[in-house]
Amino acid sequence: MRLRNSPRKYVRYSASVQTDNGAGDGTLFDLSTTGCRIQSNAALTPGSYLALHFEVPQTESQFAVEVSVVRWHKDNQFGIEFLRYAEGVRERVTDLIEGREAPATPAHAEHEALTLSPVAA
Repeated sequence: MRLRNSPRKYVRYSASVQTDNGAGDGTLFDLSTTGCRIQSNAALTPGSYLALHFEVPQTESQFAVEVSVVRWHKDNQFGIEFLRYAEGVRERVTDLIEGREAPATPAHAEHEALTLSPVAA
C-alpha cells in the first residue's frame, strides 16, 4: 500500500470536470496539493485524463487544474492526481490547505467605506 506524500484537508467544494468524452459536475473532498477525492456523475475510469475546476466559498476565482488523471474508482467516487495546475493555482491550493487562503473582498466594500451620508441642515 502506497502512503500519501502530502497532507490532505477535508473540504466539500462544488466541482466540474471536463474530459474528451464530455463534462460532469461533482463534489470535491480530501484536497491535497497532489490530488483529491471527487464524487461525480461523470463517466470516469482509472487512467482517464480530465480538467478540473472547483469553487472555494469566499474566494475571488475558481481553482483550475488543467490536467489530472483518475487513479482509482469506487462507486461514484474517484481518486484524482493533479498533473498540471493553471498558473498560480498550486500556491493557492497550498495556502488553502495550510489555512492561509484569504477570502475575497467584495468589489463594493471600498466604495461603501467612502460613501457619505446626507447632513441635516
